[in-house]
Amino acid sequence: MIKIKNKVVFLSKTAAGIGNEIQLSSNIQGQLKKKITRLKKLKIKEDVSVELTGSYKEFEIKIDPANSPHAPKIKALLKVKR
Repeated sequence: MIKIKNKVVFLSKTAAGIGNEIQLSSNIQGQLKKKITRLKKLKIKEDVSVELTGSYKEFEIKIDPANSPHAPKIKALLKVKR
């Protein structure tokens, strides 16, 4: 079973207008949300916890246990184009 903690910080949308940074943050947030949904659908019998930390510009993926045979697959699945 996969447990995911998403602590990535995104910019909030403003009422005045959409700037380039806000649009970039929103796009990455949408991509990451889709990838997390796909990750939750994987059927793995072992307990694997995934923690995402950082900002929308650069975030870090921590997988516990790190030597799990599923770790490379999880990291590849969570790659986001910037």
